[in-house]
Amino acid sequence: MGDSPAKWKSWLSQAEFWYNSTHHVALGCSPFKALYGYDPFVGVPVAVASDTPPPLAEFIADRQLHSELLKDHLAKAQARMKLSADRLRTDTSFQVGDRVLLKLQPYAQSSVVNRPFPKLSMKYYGPFTILQKIGQAAYTLNSPDSSLLHPTFHVLQLKAYTPDHTPVFSDLPQEIHLDGSDVVPEAILDRRLVKKGNRAVPQVLIKWTKLPEVSATWEDYHVLQQRFPTALAWGHARSPGGEDVVTTGPTRKTKV
Repeated sequence: MGDSPAKWKSWLSQAEFWYNSTHHVALGCSPFKALYGYDPFVGVPVAVASDTPPPLAEFIADRQLHSELLKDHLAKAQARMKLSADRLRTDTSFQVGDRVLLKLQPYAQSSVVNRPFPKLSMKYYGPFTILQKIGQAAYTLNSPDSSLLHPTFHVLQLKAYTPDHTPVFSDLPQEIHLDGSDVVPEAILDRRLVKKGNRAVPQVLIKWTKLPEVSATWEDYHVLQQRFPTALAWGHARSPGGEDVVTTGPTRKTKV
């Protein structure tokens, strides 16, 4: 009706026919069959005889037009769905000898890997080696002998295995203690403002004595200055005797 808004009244009889020929759950059949005892003929005649009455011929023509519109809408819908699916589809293929990961439903199998908490277990298992390629979308894997699953799987259940070459260090980094008297703020490398609640707090990037610059940390400026009031980072210099020397401005002379 949306394609021909001016002719919607002429299709009311077809809407009524559709309702009467549709299966109803309460009746267990269509209202037409409940009344006449047989299902209606819903097909469209291929040709109209010459002696067909004009009202019937017009009805058949409208029915054929409506059927063509339905086919056109279905074709457009199929094209849209295919285009949307093709955007996410990738052609994946493997070769014999490749190592892949296998995706299994954890709640449907337990012979490959048995997890105590299936819902929290990993989705992929392996890696497994491809032994044979069957067709264009199936592969046979060297699944374990204890597996009760068929060793051939669809390509959508496989994913290429990428070895993880992340270096692993056996020695743990040493813990840095900043409470000692010999580790104090040495220099300010950078400054920034950090919002804490409704106020802006100035912070400084501190280079600590006896530590490299990579170990510099961000600290609250006022808290750190109060804790280390005589640190080198605030512009103080040290005298050879170990006492702090503070640079002051020139002495103002007065006339006598």
